[in-house]
Amino acid sequence: MIPSTTTTFPSEFDSSWLGFGGLHGGLVVASMLHAASAETTATPVAVTAHFTRPVEPGPLDVRVDVEHGGKTPSVRASLADSASALVRLTRDTGGDARSWPVGTFDIGGADPEQLPPLEIPVDFVPFSRYLDIRPINAARPFAGGTDPEFEVWIRLLSSIEFSEQGRAAVLLDALPPGLFATLDRVVAIPTVEFSAYFPPVSPSGLSTDDRHASVDEQWHHLRHRTVWATDGLCVDESELRTSTGRLVGQARQLRRILAP
Repeated sequence: MIPSTTTTFPSEFDSSWLGFGGLHGGLVVASMLHAASAETTATPVAVTAHFTRPVEPGPLDVRVDVEHGGKTPSVRASLADSASALVRLTRDTGGDARSWPVGTFDIGGADPEQLPPLEIPVDFVPFSRYLDIRPINAARPFAGGTDPEFEVWIRLLSSIEFSEQGRAAVLLDALPPGLFATLDRVVAIPTVEFSAYFPPVSPSGLSTDDRHASVDEQWHHLRHRTVWATDGLCVDESELRTSTGRLVGQARQLRRILAP
């Protein structure tokens, strides 16, 4: 069920936001983006985050140090000894970003509401309670397939009032590693580095559907795949678009593959 009310971005998160081990990584990144934006009153366009250990539930006390000012501020955000990020922001949001390929976004005209949901046990991944995922392709976690790519419709079921960049960070990190689609058993593959980019858009650049849909009711199209892997490392890349085809964010993650 989609919450009917929203709450401002909190500084503390409980165990319902746990992913694999610690708090969901995309949420941690969103927290650092929020702090950087609040400090500079600018819009995040890029972030590179490093995770040194799982972030535990509780207060997220983000320290922000402005390294450079001007129209493209550079901010260093950190969470004690658990995570840190370099955030690039912009004060120039007068024009909308162009993206390629140019043309109508088309995935076959499927209605997400008509697709069966991907059921992720909440006791396995507590954070999954905040997601509605409708797979488009045949890939499923631990199905032993041949293609390490997930393609889904996805929306965030949370009452938190995320910024567009914060919501994108959460959704870009919402799916498991693409390698999971090729495995037939659980293997820990934690993220050690997460980089994302957010094309700026002005309110006038939003489509009628984007402007009038409730933030929490917006479906996004997400493509997430592993692009290379060794026995101990892999890189995933993700692309997130609105249902109208507007590019919202892109991400790459370096992950460790731990022995089962």
